[in-house]
Amino acid sequence: MRGPEGGGGGRALRCLVAAAGLLAALSAAGTVFLLGQWRELSAAVRQLQEDAARGSPSEPPPSGPVQALRDSFRQPQAEQPIPTSGSGDLAATAGRSKRSQRGRGCAKLRLENDDAFLLMSYSVVPVGGTLGWLPSPKVRVMLELCNGTKGVCLTGPPGLPGPPGLDGMPGFNGSDGIPGIPGQNGEPGRRGKPGPKGDPGEKGDPGEIGLPGKNGTPGEKGSRGAKGDKGEASNDVTAEGVKGEPGPQGPPGPPGPPGPPGPPGKRKAKAPVQENMFSAQCVGETCAVPNDDTLVEKAEEKANLYHRKKSECIIKSIGSPVEIKKVKETFGVWMMDAANHSDERIWVTEHFTGKTVKEYADLVALLNDSYEVIELPWHFYGCGHTVYNNAVYYQKIGTNNIVKFDLGTKLSKTLMLEQAWSHMRHYLFAYSKTYFNIAVDEMGFWVMYVERFHENIMVAYVEEESFSVLLNINTTYPKSKAGNAFIACGVLYVTDKNDSYVTFAFDLLSEKQVDASFELKRSPSNLAMLTYNPRDKHLYTWEKGSLMQYPVHFTS
Repeated sequence: MRGPEGGGGGRALRCLVAAAGLLAALSAAGTVFLLGQWRELSAAVRQLQEDAARGSPSEPPPSGPVQALRDSFRQPQAEQPIPTSGSGDLAATAGRSKRSQRGRGCAKLRLENDDAFLLMSYSVVPVGGTLGWLPSPKVRVMLELCNGTKGVCLTGPPGLPGPPGLDGMPGFNGSDGIPGIPGQNGEPGRRGKPGPKGDPGEKGDPGEIGLPGKNGTPGEKGSRGAKGDKGEASNDVTAEGVKGEPGPQGPPGPPGPPGPPGPPGKRKAKAPVQENMFSAQCVGETCAVPNDDTLVEKAEEKANLYHRKKSECIIKSIGSPVEIKKVKETFGVWMMDAANHSDERIWVTEHFTGKTVKEYADLVALLNDSYEVIELPWHFYGCGHTVYNNAVYYQKIGTNNIVKFDLGTKLSKTLMLEQAWSHMRHYLFAYSKTYFNIAVDEMGFWVMYVERFHENIMVAYVEEESFSVLLNINTTYPKSKAGNAFIACGVLYVTDKNDSYVTFAFDLLSEKQVDASFELKRSPSNLAMLTYNPRDKHLYTWEKGSLMQYPVHFTS
């Protein structure tokens, strides 16, 4: 026995087979119907071709679509109206055509827009005679035929491909389009070959003189030269040269004749300061060695000045400044002769190194910038120059020599301070690039410097006429704390790093510190130059291009 599940599956299979058979039967019937319609249309077309060939009909005019097709070929230029009477097929065809044009618009769409329908129509109608091409009325007749077969148009097999047509004429050039957006910059190309060498340019202005280089290694000792002629005795300062080696001790000379008896003299006590005065003389190489009592007498005069110095020579305060002139240079020195009160000339050096001095006839010439240029024998360095007794005193660049240049005779002398720093940026005052600061006051001629391997400020007392050092004084004040300094009435005054206050005072005559402290200026700028002029008792300064004067008030 079969179960209920087996019976249900058999019924479903029988239904599926029955449906497939029904579909196959319908497909076969449709195929037979289409073949019949194709045969009828082929016979009608052949009949039309025969009638066209004979020129007269051979049988009674057919009805329906065949008659409509024949009438359309007989009147190719006239528009065939759609018949309103006749057989039922033509009336039905006309009705369907009207409905298609009024409602769906299917036939009109095929007639005017469907190129595939035209190709299919050409494949049905044989080519030749008057049927080689179909104008608009014939196409409509074919449309009626398709509509008469319920919208089914049969096509024949595709023909052989025709030969390729000739190449058409080239078209016209199109107009230029709108420029596109510029693209991104490309990568830089390779560097090209160097071009030909150009003509040399004009010679540039000479640059500033650089700092002196390091000392070279000492050369080999040369052979001893021949003995020179005996020179004449002189007390003048010799020119700068290399110190020679001491010669061998000569034999003792014969005793001289006794001199005449001198007048009786008075017994005089030796001054205690005289020994201190000559304790460090002749430090420099060009220091003249006295062979008479000239320097001894001058030292005694200075010692008497030490004792005559009074307490009222101490500075109490500094007055309000007066600007003399404004210039563009940051560094420089402006000077007047401290010894000659009737000399109104003013000398100016610009920058902290150079070889020229500007000489102005007076203050009016300075304000009008009317000057003469004086050429120095060597370049100067720093901002510590001075003018005294018609001579310019300055440091020779790169050396520890002080140059004395006479403005009248144009002759020069040098004084060497062997133990002083003169290069490698071991400045006495760093802001003004100064190694030596030369000062003149009521007591004489002074040179401030820094001794090698020491940090303290040193002051050398110089005898101006012989241009030699009489005394070296250690002020015990480190130069690292000093901004600038000046000497007035034998007292050294040192400013702070900002040059705003005087923070240290030292009596060079008694070699003792003095209790003195006061405000120097209120402007924040540093000083490239600071010096005291005893002829008018004013401080001369160079502040960021401003030439200034400060009155000095002493305790008296």
